[in-house]
Amino acid sequence: MRSCLAALFVVFCCLVATAAIAERRVALVIGNSQYAYTTALPNPRNDAQDIADMLKKLGFEVTVGYDLDQIKFADTVAEFARVLEGADVGLFFYGGHGLQIDGKNYLVSTRAKLENAFLVSSETIELDIIVRMMESKTGTSLIFLDACRTNPLADNLKRNATAINRAVTVGRGLAAIEPRRDTLVVFSAAPGEVATDGTGRNSPFAASLLRHLTKPGLEISVMLKEVTADVRQATNNAQRPQQFSDMSRKFYFVKAEPSTATVPPIAQPDPVELAFWKSAEAAHKCESIRAYLDKYPDGSFKELAPIYEEALCKAAPVAAHAPAPIPVPGAPLPIIPGPNITPSPADATVAAAPVVQPAVPPGAAVQPPGLPRADPNMDVRKERGHHTARPPERERPARAQHTDGPRRADAASKPSTRAENQTPDLKKGETWFYMGGKQCKTRGGGWGKETSVICP
Repeated sequence: MRSCLAALFVVFCCLVATAAIAERRVALVIGNSQYAYTTALPNPRNDAQDIADMLKKLGFEVTVGYDLDQIKFADTVAEFARVLEGADVGLFFYGGHGLQIDGKNYLVSTRAKLENAFLVSSETIELDIIVRMMESKTGTSLIFLDACRTNPLADNLKRNATAINRAVTVGRGLAAIEPRRDTLVVFSAAPGEVATDGTGRNSPFAASLLRHLTKPGLEISVMLKEVTADVRQATNNAQRPQQFSDMSRKFYFVKAEPSTATVPPIAQPDPVELAFWKSAEAAHKCESIRAYLDKYPDGSFKELAPIYEEALCKAAPVAAHAPAPIPVPGAPLPIIPGPNITPSPADATVAAAPVVQPAVPPGAAVQPPGLPRADPNMDVRKERGHHTARPPERERPARAQHTDGPRRADAASKPSTRAENQTPDLKKGETWFYMGGKQCKTRGGGWGKETSVICP
């Protein structure tokens, strides 16, 4: 049961979607040729028949009327108004006599005499009524009027109005019209101009419409430009179709056909070649790219490989000719044999190689080998123009330290153990240092001489 309900729901949704996508088009086509009180027109009936057949092929619901008197004309328009309910597009085509009176346009029924201005409304249909009715019922309204022919009935109306001194203005052709919401009105001739019937089955205007209505992907405003060009060429510029538009959307009688052009398949590289290229690319070396070009000169990556080659092969020589580091000479390390190994004569020679001492400028203090370095925290003071290193207070002998109490008499009377030759002479390279708790000094004998140590 649930599966059946689900299936019905899917079908309903599809129907709703199809109804939403499908565009309902309705048309009224009228052709009046056989007029009872004036010369018959050769083309309007033929034009109406051919236009109606064409619109049916384009998906329009078509209502057709031929040679309509006033009652049939009114009834046909009323039927069209009923069919027009709910339509997306409404189209009206009229071929026959028309005229303008006091700036308003009227379509003439086949039994009209137009001898009295008071009877105009009973012998004609006002165009503005049809246009406003269509605008109120459809989203898009299209009106095509091939009714600008020379009208002898209009001359009857002018003579009658002059005889009774009635101010009636009967113009030539049709008057300009101002459409409203999404409405397009097309005259076969410009306002105030007249149209010709032509010499063929159809009028120049209808014949051009029939040629262009079925062109797929041709928007209606573009189509009308082509129609205008055709009519002007056929009439030697004597007839110029005119359109009055308030369209805010595009309309196509036949939409563009879907493109059937097939996209050519993209050629895939050979798997072996692809693996070779990926390996060469991953190696990121000049030789690997050149190997690919040698093996596949017309391969799938022949445009990309030279770019890699140029980038990698330019950088390779720079790395190959980079200067090698200059070795810094140093003293050879002594070879110390193990307890059970007897050094060879060559090893003994290397081990006994003299160690070259760094150059020391004359007069500089030389630290004797094997002795501890002087304490860097020694106080330095000037004594008799010489800098003398003085040991810190905590490392001085007891006899040189001061106390908070009075100096002991025996300490004052005790002779000093400091010898005169203990005073360091910097010019001679003497320096202070402590060794075994004693205060000593060194004396350098000059460059290349031995250094002596003096302790009290």
